[in-house]
Amino acid sequence: MRELTPEQIQITVAAFLTAQRHMNNAIEELRKMTEAIKSINGGKSGCFNPFDERDGDLSMSRLTDQDIVNYRGNLEKGCWRRLLRNTGIMDSVTETDYKRIESKINTGEMGTVSEENIAGVLRKLKNDEGSYVKNVAKEAFRYFSPDPVNKAPIRQKTVKNCGSYGSITFSSYHSPVWEVLEKALFLLDHQPFPEKYGDTLVGQMSDAVQHHQMDFECPYFQARFYEKSLTAHLTFTRMDLIDTINEIGRAA
Repeated sequence: MRELTPEQIQITVAAFLTAQRHMNNAIEELRKMTEAIKSINGGKSGCFNPFDERDGDLSMSRLTDQDIVNYRGNLEKGCWRRLLRNTGIMDSVTETDYKRIESKINTGEMGTVSEENIAGVLRKLKNDEGSYVKNVAKEAFRYFSPDPVNKAPIRQKTVKNCGSYGSITFSSYHSPVWEVLEKALFLLDHQPFPEKYGDTLVGQMSDAVQHHQMDFECPYFQARFYEKSLTAHLTFTRMDLIDTINEIGRAA
């Protein structure tokens, strides 16, 4: 998790307050505009498209006080999401933990956007970071252990299905297995996540298969892909990391 400096937090809060002020002013101006257009239309409300052929009709009868509350709330939620994405925490947790954090944003549990609240939220996330990493490791163990119920350790040589609809795929859209493994390895190795999809392990494996390169090697494992069985035969080369995953998974 990347830490934000006090200066970055101050800049974020100042930008949020500026955006909030502009949005409040814009909403008030829109309300005045709708009243003026209703006068032009003989008191009737309808839709007005200020962008000509582009999408964006503005409903003249739906800009209510509740809309204003919703717009302000959405601005605040969006600011929290952007802020947490900048720390990298949202990319380094399980789907379950992601939804928990997202729920706290949606319910307003994180509070208003202020320097005090931001510092408190980031401090709490930093304290919980170890638990988040363990949860990723536990999930990787469940996926790659030959018998997770009985706590069988992940073997150095492992065969894993990597197929969907008759073709090899590593996309998290079909299954989070490979994304979880990558997260666990990077987190335990204290390595930053690549910013570009093509630089991720999942992206590199997908690119190899698309170019019919059925042998793949990275700093963490060697793999051979088989189209007929839709499987990946892995030989882990960083058994220190796999041993840590096994230790965390078997202790769960």
